[in-house]
Amino acid sequence: MTDTFHTIPYTKELQKQFASKFDCGNEAINMFLRDSISLDPLFGKTYVLISEDAIVGYYNISTGHIEDDQSIRMGGTIYINYLALDQEYHKVKFDEEGYVSDFLLGDCFNRVLHLQDNYVGFTFITLSSTEEGYYLYKRNGFEELEDDMKMAKNDGEKRCIPMYLPLDLED
Repeated sequence: MTDTFHTIPYTKELQKQFASKFDCGNEAINMFLRDSISLDPLFGKTYVLISEDAIVGYYNISTGHIEDDQSIRMGGTIYINYLALDQEYHKVKFDEEGYVSDFLLGDCFNRVLHLQDNYVGFTFITLSSTEEGYYLYKRNGFEELEDDMKMAKNDGEKRCIPMYLPLDLED
């Protein structure tokens, strides 16, 4: 199955061709892909997992930070604004080691680690998980944000679960 997928930066042409067909089962997350903000570099950078005739999944990453309960910054983050998979690929095995969702998250990890290695320092990867995505993130090492930690939330994330993955700075 790896030969049929590749991840590329999202473009206006891809949006025109494929965005209306993408359906992850969450209309707000579908709408992000159709909206011009998904192409706005001031919001974040969007990447799509493409097959020959469809967007299989996508993610959008930006920067952020975690604060303690005293509003002191604990570390910079790469924030996963969105990570979604078309319903057709929910619970579909990618290979013997995992699902298509794990592959998409792994691609996001690789991109984030490339940023850390080559461009900017940060301590965490953060996100606000829907209930549907919670176990994907848990099985990939994310933890719920601790009581003494906080991050900014958008209006649409009030029902989401704030999560983080500390990056081991020791080699």
